[in-house]
Amino acid sequence: MKLSPIIGAIRGRCPFFANNVSGAAEFKNLPETGKMLLPAAYVIPVEDIAGEQKTQTDYWQVIKEGFSVVVVLDNTRDERGQAASYDVVDTVRAELWKGLLGMRPDEDSDIIVYAGGQLLDMDRGRLYYQFDFTCDREINVEDTRQQEELDSLDDFREIGINIDYIDPGDGPDGIIEHHTEINPSE
Repeated sequence: MKLSPIIGAIRGRCPFFANNVSGAAEFKNLPETGKMLLPAAYVIPVEDIAGEQKTQTDYWQVIKEGFSVVVVLDNTRDERGQAASYDVVDTVRAELWKGLLGMRPDEDSDIIVYAGGQLLDMDRGRLYYQFDFTCDREINVEDTRQQEELDSLDDFREIGINIDYIDPGDGPDGIIEHHTEINPSE
């Protein structure tokens, strides 16, 4: 899944972050990263969950692609154990829902759905919270090597079949006759 459309959607639809939204390469959950502008959001890829291959004749499989939005909030107001900064998590979640839920990241995927959230870390300065999202994508025969190999074959033009006819035939037919009577009243 491409993360740039998701980053763009958060930047455009979640004013809480004032465009302070980045991708996975910029995310560091370490205090020694120095000063970072808060609040901040980081879009990171997470696991893809593959469903079973659904057909025996070609290819059809659904995968659930996942990504997370890790938000970093100012937690200095909560030094005495007050819940003021944690309450902001609810506001942020509502903004992320309005910015992402129902969006199709690209033409080949289904809509984004919410998969849950969790507190990652909290200290006197920062609160890290992770919101998880998924969307389904179908892999079909056009996405596979199988289709490329079929496309490279010559056109089908001829077939040769040898049949041993029962009557008239020039050799043994190898067929044993078997008759079964069917009773229409059953």
